[in-house]
Amino acid sequence: MDAPAPASPPITPPPPAAWREGLRDPWVLPGLALLLVGTVFAVLLYRAAPQSAAEVRSSALVAVAPDAFTPHLSRARERVDAAQRARTAGDTAGAIARLAEGEEEALAARQRASDSTQVRTATDLWGNVVLDRAELMLASGAGPWYRADNDQVLKEALAAVNRAQEAPLGPAARTRAAALDEKIRRQLRPGPLEWLPQ
Repeated sequence: MDAPAPASPPITPPPPAAWREGLRDPWVLPGLALLLVGTVFAVLLYRAAPQSAAEVRSSALVAVAPDAFTPHLSRARERVDAAQRARTAGDTAGAIARLAEGEEEALAARQRASDSTQVRTATDLWGNVVLDRAELMLASGAGPWYRADNDQVLKEALAAVNRAQEAPLGPAARTRAAALDEKIRRQLRPGPLEWLPQ
């Protein structure tokens, strides 16, 4: 008589994969979430191209503050400071670009103002930034006597000054705008006519 076949050993499930074991660690999932948030923040920071650490802080305030007037005003002033640094370094195009960004931030602050004092502060800053940019454009567009002027740049500068003259600026800014308007118009006159009195 044949002996009974031995019973087969019970089937044991395969051991779990190592990566599944790692996910059970209490620090792994929060760490992955923190890494994802940090990556998104780094990408947004890269796209914003801040000029200083203060701009990073003001950008965060703009994103979370219910009243964004002050952060926008701060960013406008930071852009003006960056333009001054670029101008000192001889980068006129960079200074003009930073002033254009400052103009946008000052205008955004004006749109978010909650009282007349904030409106006046933002308007004065916006007007001065516009005039600073127009002055730089005049300097870059006006050629010496032996070379033609860049009339396109001069016309853009004149348009910027005209926008500033339409705003309710203070007396000092209005006087500055009128003088700058006259300089640009004289520069736009053809040939030696710019040297003749109007």
